[in-house]
Amino acid sequence: MSRSEWKRRDFLKLMMTLPVGYALGCAVETRTPAQESLGRLVLALGPWSQGERERAQEFAERFLAAEHLVGLYLPESSGVIRSLAQRFPKGAMAVGELELGALPSEERELAVELVQQLYSLIEVRFEISNEPRWGECQGERTLFYVR
Repeated sequence: MSRSEWKRRDFLKLMMTLPVGYALGCAVETRTPAQESLGRLVLALGPWSQGERERAQEFAERFLAAEHLVGLYLPESSGVIRSLAQRFPKGAMAVGELELGALPSEERELAVELVQQLYSLIEVRFEISNEPRWGECQGERTLFYVR
């Protein structure tokens, strides 16, 4: 076999491994501790009940993937986010009350900003008002019917 034949085979072997390596490389997503803490805060401060954990987790994943939302808090407030998230037990969802007076001013401001941001999102407002998800049909056809 000629030398060019070996080079071509090596090149083809390399090309065959690239899609697998690329797919595996893309599947692994690492998050910083601050991003994990922000996700915990979204779950804790959002309106979801324990029965809606899967739906809440899905929302938190999408929230963390939205750079325009996460960019408001990270990386500048990383330390504050982590310290605020530690005040909630792991796996906490929809805490009923948060005593703002007991929090340091930075944590208090962050909590208020995050709650305002969360509850201004359309999906969260639909959740609060027990409306179907965006794009789903109303269960009751006459709900908004005015006579």
